[in-house]
Amino acid sequence: MPPLAVVNSTVLDIKSFDMRSTFFTDSFVFKTVKIEDSAAEIFERVFSFMLLIVLSPIMLVTAIAIKLTMPGPVFYSQIRIGKNGKEFSIFKFRSMVLNAEAATGPVLATKNDPRITRLGKFLRASHIDEIPQLINVIRGDMAFVGPRPERPEFVEIFEREIPDYRRRREVRPGITGLAQVCLPYDATANDKINYDVFYIDNHKSVIFNVIISYYTLVKMLTFFKA
Repeated sequence: MPPLAVVNSTVLDIKSFDMRSTFFTDSFVFKTVKIEDSAAEIFERVFSFMLLIVLSPIMLVTAIAIKLTMPGPVFYSQIRIGKNGKEFSIFKFRSMVLNAEAATGPVLATKNDPRITRLGKFLRASHIDEIPQLINVIRGDMAFVGPRPERPEFVEIFEREIPDYRRRREVRPGITGLAQVCLPYDATANDKINYDVFYIDNHKSVIFNVIISYYTLVKMLTFFKA
C-alpha cells in the first residue's frame, strides 16, 4: 500500500495558482499592514464571542435538525494537534453516523464519504458544522484562518512522510485556511502543505487573512461551487 500521505494525490502546485491577482501578494498593503499574533488572538476571541451570539439562532435550528434526523449527540469532539504540537478537543456539529469509526478506526474523510448523513452533507457544504469551533477560538486553541488541524494519528505519519509538514506547528490552526479556499475538498495533505507553508510565512498580513475569510464566505454561500 502507498504511504498514507500520497494516496490518490493530485498534483496541485501552488506555483500554478494565481496568488498575485487573487490575494494581491505583491501589493504594498499585503506586505506592510500586519498584526502580531498576540493582538490577533485577542481580537479573534472577542469577535468569536460576538459571532456566537449572532449565530445562536442558526445553531439552535441546526441542533434541533440533528436531533430529529440522527440518533446520538448533537455535538462531536475530537482530539487535534495545534500550535507547538499541543493537543486540544475540536468541536463540531455532528455530520456523520453514530460511531462512524467503530469498525475501521481512524480514517480520513473523503469527498463522498458514505459515513456522512444527508443532513451532514448540507452542514459540511454550508460550513455550518464548523460554527462550534468559535468556542475553540475563544479558548485560544484555534484562529479564524490557519492550517486546518489534523488528528494525532495522521500528524505522526504526515510529519514523517511530508517535508515541511512539521512547520504547521508554528501557528494556531484555523477554522478555514488558504488550502481550503484554493483546493478541492478531497485534496491530500501532500497537496495542501505548500499552501499551508505559504500561509505560515505570510500569516501576519491583515489583507491576506481578510481575503481568505472573504473567499471562505463566498464558498459557504455558494455551497463550494464558486
